[in-house]
Amino acid sequence: MSVAAISSVFAALLVIGIFLTVVLNVDYLATRLESQVEIKVYVNDGLSTEVINAMNKDIKGLSGVKDSMFLSKEKALEEFTEQLGENSNLLDGLEEDNPLADSFIVTMEDPRMASNVTTAISAMSNVENVVYGKEELEKLLNITYLLRVGSLTIVFILVLISIFIISNTIKLTVFARRKEIGIMKYVGATDGFVKGPFFAEGILMGLLGSIVSIAIICIGYHFGIRYIEQQSLGFISITLLPIASVFYNLSFSLVLIGIIIGSLGSMISIRKFLKV
Repeated sequence: MSVAAISSVFAALLVIGIFLTVVLNVDYLATRLESQVEIKVYVNDGLSTEVINAMNKDIKGLSGVKDSMFLSKEKALEEFTEQLGENSNLLDGLEEDNPLADSFIVTMEDPRMASNVTTAISAMSNVENVVYGKEELEKLLNITYLLRVGSLTIVFILVLISIFIISNTIKLTVFARRKEIGIMKYVGATDGFVKGPFFAEGILMGLLGSIVSIAIICIGYHFGIRYIEQQSLGFISITLLPIASVFYNLSFSLVLIGIIIGSLGSMISIRKFLKV
């Protein structure tokens, strides 16, 4: 019965662990997407180096700004030419009459502060225009929020289901010892004295189940990440969370969840048999 209970804990934690791995990668990808949010600040032509450095310092000093980099129109044209690749000949002749503008590329610590930062930069002198894609950013933040909340909700539901399933499995192990529990109660054992061994057993079951599930998930993730990152969708490269981070987070989360599920399952199961 103990083997059956441990197997039940292992199966439940394996499913939870797989979903937790998905949650960790969703959060990782969402964070990467948010970190790529940039504000483009177009400034007047012909500014001196002193003015550019002063503006750059002021922008970096704004709350919520992670970094700021000046991009000259010559450099912008050069990068645009590289992006066009084989079609770069379309830009021939623009070196003498460059239509692009000098600009600052501003990255954010928190993309939710982009609106405030944009307002502050727009009030600066020598600024012609500030662009950051307000509608697209709001959509991105909504999507990442829904992904995070949805993933965590699924894990929470799985934990509740696991507690129910595991408590029923452990109930069988407790049922097999109902006579011993009754005898202990008749000779004056307190509820706490009877619960102690079952509580410890539940923790041990959760610990063993979590260790096995962590090992299997990490081995599967190790081979899975190597295969996935070799794939590509057009120009989009797929990058997942490093296995070291997954192992660290899973070790803490699954061990904690396993101990909680095992101990709760034992406590829920033994309640009925304490009434003699």
